[in-house]
Amino acid sequence: MATQPIYDLTPETLVASKPVRRHLAIVPDVGNYDELERAAPGIASRGVHPATLGLLVGVYAAMLLTFWTLFARDAATALVLTVVSVFMILYFALIAGGVVLADTPAPGEHLRSFPEFIKGPVDILTGTITGREAAVQMLFLPACMAVLATIIGIITRVS
Repeated sequence: MATQPIYDLTPETLVASKPVRRHLAIVPDVGNYDELERAAPGIASRGVHPATLGLLVGVYAAMLLTFWTLFARDAATALVLTVVSVFMILYFALIAGGVVLADTPAPGEHLRSFPEFIKGPVDILTGTITGREAAVQMLFLPACMAVLATIIGIITRVS
């Protein structure tokens, strides 16, 4: 099956006196996210609370701050930390992009508070777990990494 040509390249359109400036737009309309939004009934009462994602980003930011505070001693280390920082910022941007493109609650649906999220159910692929279990699954590994980075950094500074 043939596709339609994007540009009209007939001799009439390619007049030498008038150069044709064409560009490729990857994002069709910046700021118009209405067509990307998907209302999902029940997501406000059975989904992950946005504060949990904020905590996740905060734990990674604390770990990055620990890296800069305890490990940056010379230019070579600062260069490596700059590369690590860029990758972590890209990771944060992916999380933020996922939040922006995530399913939105249906209009008029009650948004539960963080304590209600911790006590309430969260739907996952294999069934239902509590919000506390979801938060622990999301935050435990990054928190352990931040604590270990701090311990290793303190040992490095002392020795």
